[in-house]
Amino acid sequence: MTIGEIFLTAAGVAIIVITIFLVPVLIQLRKVGERAETLLASLNQEVPPLLKNLNESAADLRLLTNSLNRRVEEVEQIIGQARNATDTFFHTVDLFKKTLLPVITKVGTFSAGLYAFLNFFKKSRQDN
Repeated sequence: MTIGEIFLTAAGVAIIVITIFLVPVLIQLRKVGERAETLLASLNQEVPPLLKNLNESAADLRLLTNSLNRRVEEVEQIIGQARNATDTFFHTVDLFKKTLLPVITKVGTFSAGLYAFLNFFKKSRQDN
């Protein structure tokens, strides 16, 4: 047996050993490929209805967002009107304090003085 024959025999044995180990791996790869094909077919059937539902949900969310935006604008307008009413109220209170309160105070003071005078006058008449 020559060196060439030994290498040729070793190469043949190596090819046989590699083939023995590669056959189960290739069978497993084939099974994985079949499962992948089944999965892709299932996804091709299930994804379009899912995308349709997602699009419908997105459209509903857009409508809801638009409705909420309108409501927020209405609330902002109401808050603005409430601020204006509050400002008007405070302005009225301030005006009342500056104009009517001094007059009411003077009238009250005058009334109290008149009442005291009348009581004094009444007492002095009763004493006589």
